Amino acid sequence: MSTKTEQVRRAVFNAVLRGDYRPGDRIPAERDMAALTGTSRITVRRAYADLARTGILERTQGRGTLIRTAPAGRLDPAGQVALLAALRDPFALEFIAALETALARRDGLLVVKVTDEDPRKEEAAAVALVRLGLRRLVVWPAGRHMAAQTLMRLRILGAGIVFFDRILPGPLADFVGLDNAHAVTALLAHAVANGRRRFVFVGHSGLDVDSDRQREQTFLDVCGRRDLPHACVRVPWRGDVRGVLRKHRAAWRRRGTGLALVCVNDAVALAVRETAGPGPAVYGIDGLPEARRAGIVSYRQPMARMARKAIELLAGQARDAWHPRQILCRGRILI
Repeated sequence: MSTKTEQVRRAVFNAVLRGDYRPGDRIPAERDMAALTGTSRITVRRAYADLARTGILERTQGRGTLIRTAPAGRLDPAGQVALLAALRDPFALEFIAALETALARRDGLLVVKVTDEDPRKEEAAAVALVRLGLRRLVVWPAGRHMAAQTLMRLRILGAGIVFFDRILPGPLADFVGLDNAHAVTALLAHAVANGRRRFVFVGHSGLDVDSDRQREQTFLDVCGRRDLPHACVRVPWRGDVRGVLRKHRAAWRRRGTGLALVCVNDAVALAVRETAGPGPAVYGIDGLPEARRAGIVSYRQPMARMARKAIELLAGQARDAWHPRQILCRGRILI
């Protein structure tokens, strides 16, 4: 592709990325674009043809040249994959290693972009990576922040996007994560089998994510169906977790060995274990070594399997006949 043709192609690409052109918008005719970019109509025609070939433009008789209105597959293989994630998560390094292993089997390369759980950084990083030419993104979202309009622009421009954990992205991206219903059901079954008769779910407040909601809802559903006495306690996502837990310490210790405290994850479970003392059983989700050493029964997330599935989903998005998929992976209890 000539330098001038690439100039026009990049001008259209970046205009879509900025939101200057939305899906379904008509872009300038060849003569007008040539005047805008200081190039010839032949150059513009070549650039538009390339953009149509890659699925960004639609050229129809009588309607002109339009921005596509639906995500399209790309013809190029996924040689590089970018992970957008906060490295504060205790599983971040393990997931990075698992992604690298999965990509190595496809002769691919992983690029890591640290977002620090900042929604502004997360969305800006996704746009910047696509602008730089990285079209395969695995997003480990901090929360429900990436705008649907941004996702649509990225997908129109040929980006493949898979959300990992936390947030279900809707119709514009694929999702891979833990089977939270299986995890919580398995932990409750273990607690009942070991003589626990009262149950408390310890979750988060101030965090709007689907995975936490699924875990709490499964807890409520299972306890309701089995007529198990239960309650819920929420600790702040950012704040004095132990201060909240200390308010419940006396009641938990009175119930002693008949009580199971089912926690939204191992980080919360470790704080609960420290606060509740030795009597109640404490359950968590993650499988952290620290949780096992503290005597917590934890449900291990299958990171390697989820990483492989994320790469498989990205490969599937390279086809035009794409429909959003959700893959839920089951782990196992570590005692």
